[in-house]
Amino acid sequence: MRVSSTMMINNYMNSLNGNYDTQAKLMEQNSTQQKLNRPSDDPVDYSRYLSYTNNDVSNQQFLTNANNGISWMNATDNALVNISEHFTTVVEQTNQAANGTNQTVDNQATASQLLALLQETISQGNSELGDRYLFSGQKDKVEPFKISDEKIERGLAKTLNEGQSEFFSKTVRIAGVDTKEPGGTQVGGLNQMLNMKGSDGNTYYLDTSTGYVFSQDFVENGYKDKITAGQTTVTAADAVGRMAIPSGTSTLSELSGGSGTYPTVYADKATYDKVATDVRTNFTNLYFDKDVNGAITTAGKNLANSGSGLTVTDPSVTTEFSFNTIEQYVVNYQGDDNKISMVKLSGSTDETRDSVNVTGSDVFGDTDIFGSSHGTATLNNLLTVVAQMDGGNQKWLSSDGITVANNAKTVLQKAQTSLASRNMAYSNAVSTMEGQNTVIQGNINNVNGVNTAELATKLITAQTIYNISISMGKNVIPQSIADYLS
Repeated sequence: MRVSSTMMINNYMNSLNGNYDTQAKLMEQNSTQQKLNRPSDDPVDYSRYLSYTNNDVSNQQFLTNANNGISWMNATDNALVNISEHFTTVVEQTNQAANGTNQTVDNQATASQLLALLQETISQGNSELGDRYLFSGQKDKVEPFKISDEKIERGLAKTLNEGQSEFFSKTVRIAGVDTKEPGGTQVGGLNQMLNMKGSDGNTYYLDTSTGYVFSQDFVENGYKDKITAGQTTVTAADAVGRMAIPSGTSTLSELSGGSGTYPTVYADKATYDKVATDVRTNFTNLYFDKDVNGAITTAGKNLANSGSGLTVTDPSVTTEFSFNTIEQYVVNYQGDDNKISMVKLSGSTDETRDSVNVTGSDVFGDTDIFGSSHGTATLNNLLTVVAQMDGGNQKWLSSDGITVANNAKTVLQKAQTSLASRNMAYSNAVSTMEGQNTVIQGNINNVNGVNTAELATKLITAQTIYNISISMGKNVIPQSIADYLS
């Protein structure tokens, strides 16, 4: 077969262009330091490369979220540590003020110091990261805590200690099982009754969860004699009578020896909890303003002012009852209870797993016996301690005050523990994702990376072959385009 000059030139040019393309491709790889610059370079490897880079983008986003979350939680933890130190001081000073040897003037001085300390606590509660408030929930542009400019006349609670809570417990039948529930109204980690005054000049306590009224002496001392005599729990006979609470006595828990069915029956725990809450709120909302941190309402004041106080169902008891109150500052919470999530792992968002903040309710409690103080319950309880300390009420401080102060510290510690757990989870996630990043980068490098030394050798070889091809072509195919390439 005759090979024409045209065929020789075409074959030569095709080979020469092929060598040039190889050289150009190697030069591009050297310039970009990537083996794959377009899908056509290697469709299979390019598909893998896209998958790995998508994994890298996702991992980097989660890593950024986790690091931002850790930054938020570290700032929160710093504020909580400072608040914890303040609460520790409050507990110590309350215990000291409860000492009967202290003078009233000493307690008043201590009260002034603690008020200043709680104001500093509020400042810590208003801590920011950038321009976002740490404790406002998702309303993080709103300053969460504000203390009142003036004192308000607020209801006063009787806080039961552990022994009292056990003795004044009530038995209810929940889902067919007799269950012993602590005495008083259970709210915010405390078991409390309403502090009342009788027309006879004595102090009484109302258990809003049952409606029974007990004398101060019996709640604070007399119950101990009952225990000594072998009685393990309160009975209806121990009360001075039963208050006619508006929600109806049929919905209240009964006590042994009472006129109703004992024990009261509930389908499940949720039903009991709802009834207990409804009984408390239906009663207290008549006499205390839940929107003003438990301030006594006009109706509550009129019980004492008009001389027509509350009465009990026992007609033999002629004492009428109204409420004891206290003048104190209160704190309001302007944030919400919604969590801020900075997702650190793929999948659905989990508030417990992915939230990075704590709200006012987490740190200072959700509510109090008056159905008020949302997000500021323990702060307002501590301000009650300050008010009682300022008034020199050492008896109250030695019982209720110490219990309330310790509870504030307990609620705070729970928030700190929860935050520390999530912070650790985020730190572990960062370590995991940094390890994943190493693997992902290795995969990307394996499929798209270049060996610089190997690439340099290939490039020199391609350049040499290209130059040799031009040189040999000029000699083998004279009077052709090769002459013009020399």
